[in-house]
Amino acid sequence: MNNPRCTRLLLLASILYVIGFYFIGSAIKPGYSQISNFVSEYNATGTAWAALLTYAGFAATAAILSAFLATAIPLLRTSGVSRVGAWLLWSLPASYLLAVVAPCDSGCPLDGSVSQIAHNLLAVITYFGMGLSIALISFDTRFNGFEFSRAFLRLAGIAFPVVFFLMVQPGLDHWGGLLQRLLDIAMAVSLILIVRTLIPMSRSV
Repeated sequence: MNNPRCTRLLLLASILYVIGFYFIGSAIKPGYSQISNFVSEYNATGTAWAALLTYAGFAATAAILSAFLATAIPLLRTSGVSRVGAWLLWSLPASYLLAVVAPCDSGCPLDGSVSQIAHNLLAVITYFGMGLSIALISFDTRFNGFEFSRAFLRLAGIAFPVVFFLMVQPGLDHWGGLLQRLLDIAMAVSLILIVRTLIPMSRSV
């Protein structure tokens, strides 16, 4: 049975697990920088601790986020374009799963091996999907009266493709990790706003 409390606990678990994954990963990964290195570089092919971070990091994160969405989406009760946005939220766990099925090469370049090319293509799809998902959900009429939340979701939705483009610019390569983590924060805040607004604690199914 899905219930709001379970959904909130899974969202909290997802956020805390990602934070732990990032900090533990950067602590054990030689030379890794949260500021300049992309998240996908945790398990770059042939690098230290790649196997551990693939399964304990990316695969586990995708599983927890999937559990959250499996309980949350039925409770959102969205319709129209907002319902499309809700289903596009699956782009979020997919963005972590792509590092499992198509890990990047060392340094996560724009070109490289077949796995790297597939990684880059899937990254474009999932990041644009995440941005579109939260922007579309903001059109739900229940955000009427919550203008700050609606504005944040729409700005965050726009930020995803814009910041993704900036992340891969050669002149900003030393800031790619920071830009990516800002998007992670924007997504976490967006999910909190969506759950608080669209899934009141009194609801159960």
